[in-house]
Amino acid sequence: MKKILIVDNSAVIINVLKDLFAQKNKFKIYVAKNLKDVEVLLKKHTFFTAISNVVLPDALNGELIYLLEKNNVPTIILSSKVDKKFIKSMQNKKIIDYVLKDSIHGLNRVYDLIELLTYIEDIEVLVVEDSPAVAAQIKKILESFLLTVHVAKDGKKALEILNSNERIEMIVTDYHMPNMNGLDFIKKLRKDVKYTELPILVISIESDINIKVNLFKNGASDFIKKPILEEELKSKVINIFSNIKQMDEIQGFNKLLDENVICFSVDTRGIINYASDAFCKISGYEKEELLGKSHNIIKHPDMPVSIFKEIVYAITSSKTWRGELKNLKKDGCYYWVNAVLEPLFDKKGSIVGYSAVQQDITDKKIIYELSITDGLTSLYNRRYFNDTAQGIIEQTMRNKEVFAFLLLDIDNFKKYNDSYGHQAGDKVLIDVSQSLKNTFKRSDDVIFRLGGEEFGILINSKTIHDVMALAEMARENIQSLQIKHTKNLPSKVITASFGIGIISTKYNKKLHYLDSLYKNADDALYKAKDSGRNTIVSLNI
Repeated sequence: MKKILIVDNSAVIINVLKDLFAQKNKFKIYVAKNLKDVEVLLKKHTFFTAISNVVLPDALNGELIYLLEKNNVPTIILSSKVDKKFIKSMQNKKIIDYVLKDSIHGLNRVYDLIELLTYIEDIEVLVVEDSPAVAAQIKKILESFLLTVHVAKDGKKALEILNSNERIEMIVTDYHMPNMNGLDFIKKLRKDVKYTELPILVISIESDINIKVNLFKNGASDFIKKPILEEELKSKVINIFSNIKQMDEIQGFNKLLDENVICFSVDTRGIINYASDAFCKISGYEKEELLGKSHNIIKHPDMPVSIFKEIVYAITSSKTWRGELKNLKKDGCYYWVNAVLEPLFDKKGSIVGYSAVQQDITDKKIIYELSITDGLTSLYNRRYFNDTAQGIIEQTMRNKEVFAFLLLDIDNFKKYNDSYGHQAGDKVLIDVSQSLKNTFKRSDDVIFRLGGEEFGILINSKTIHDVMALAEMARENIQSLQIKHTKNLPSKVITASFGIGIISTKYNKKLHYLDSLYKNADDALYKAKDSGRNTIVSLNI
């Protein structure tokens, strides 16, 4: 934890600074309100930096700054004003910078500057300057930021240093130099892929506009005219490293997200144009296998079409969609996610696609699925029917489609168990369940084992005729299993009777509720049984 010394006799300034540094638990703050306190603390501690007023009641003539310099404490000076006298008094002082303390802006700058110092401490930079006096001036300014400074007298010598030291992170170079001028030096550097992003600050007496244009076009990051104004150089160095720090933080955060957050984005055609590493990992695909492909590559056939209609409607309406999705892995397995899908817009406000951020909830869903699944047949159980049926009814009716509840019962199943045994009876239940799955295989069809030999299917369709055709197919498929049942006359094989409740009129919440629908289907099933079994009876609500 780095130690910071605050020297000021204003309780307000001290408290504001302490609050700012309390944001991050990596600084230990010490406070001194007079010169004697400073002397005591300097004997006990080694400070990373000091934030200090210029004068104190017992130090009116520069004793405070002298003491901090003597103890080699990098210092940021607080001042209530910056005039000619003050600027002159700061010349040749070994300080980091000076800031105005009469506003929260100035105090925030102090905090930001110390945060930056913790980032750039011991970073290596290169000064390329043929004048020893100017090179020394630049070196002193850069070292006030705790940077490690190397000096080269011309471009050729600079290249030698760069070839032997890959840790250089910024270059300050003159333009007019022997052997190789600043422009040629920059051109040569920018041809090397290692130095394409390296910040290069040019310092020159040159005022020719064409030369300056050439410097910028060939890769100079910034320009300062000689003679060097210390405050200008410091400001540019702060801006350069602040931008580098910000980019590093963004890249670090993006790397964290990329590795740990399941996310991707698609364009308006549904083509994936971004995929995080976490998305690749959970889906089993390499990034190259996803980019440029349709998002349907992860669409699981178990997901109802109605869900995707909801998503399309939300995105095209510029709204966010939230919900759970079952996705398909490359190897054919699946995973569940809690998903947030948001539309993406261009600068004109037009939708250009959507982004998806997802959380893996597979384990949670597996536990939930076990609780809503019949252990014998792997169909949904009565609990899931009670939880979801009403919502499915309402969704179907909103889409203005025909809704039907098919209730079926295996004919004379008790007699089968009595004759062939319960183990054989379980096998019949499994075979009938599989037959129903093969018949009702649309993503919107939901099949339940409601208890014993009773099954239920929730379906939607465009017409009543389609509903009846599906029911007849299911009846025929069960009979065609040709499972021997001598006491189920006259067919002597396993058959099933169907009762169907159909809603084809405008949705009426009072009339079209689950209990009413179930009763109608049950009444229809009774009539089917009463009319000889292995038949279908339907009732419209």
